[in-house]
Amino acid sequence: MDNLPFIIDRQVLQKELILLRQLRKKSKSKNKRSYILTKSERRLIFEKTDGKCHICGQILAQNKFEADHVKSHSQDGSNKIDNFLPSCKTCNNYRWDYLADELQWILKIGVWARTEIERSTITGNLIADNFIKHEIKREKRRRNPRPANIEFK
Repeated sequence: MDNLPFIIDRQVLQKELILLRQLRKKSKSKNKRSYILTKSERRLIFEKTDGKCHICGQILAQNKFEADHVKSHSQDGSNKIDNFLPSCKTCNNYRWDYLADELQWILKIGVWARTEIERSTITGNLIADNFIKHEIKREKRRRNPRPANIEFK
């Protein structure tokens, strides 16, 4: 896979991200498939990465991991064992069916945003404030909202 393009114009970046989203949506399969993995299939999937999330490396419980499609259903990925890898709930939830270049942009922008937040720049503070507002709205939609953590670990 090639590197992401070097972009120095906001509008070009916006167009690149929109184009990638449109490309993903355009190639999205309309086929709805449901498939339940057997215990032995789940064990084989779990063992592929020695019980770690294939995205973040977190250690997983054998009975609580999510089987992530390498090639998603929406991109006509199969339900064969070789198309599954174990993942944690958070990684599987946020990976969705992004194209590889889309996911690379998301990671690159996310790492930059995190650094801005850590450095407490004006941009970082805006990102953090808006992210927290977004998370508060999301949490309120949960069936069982979690208590807010307002202290350092």
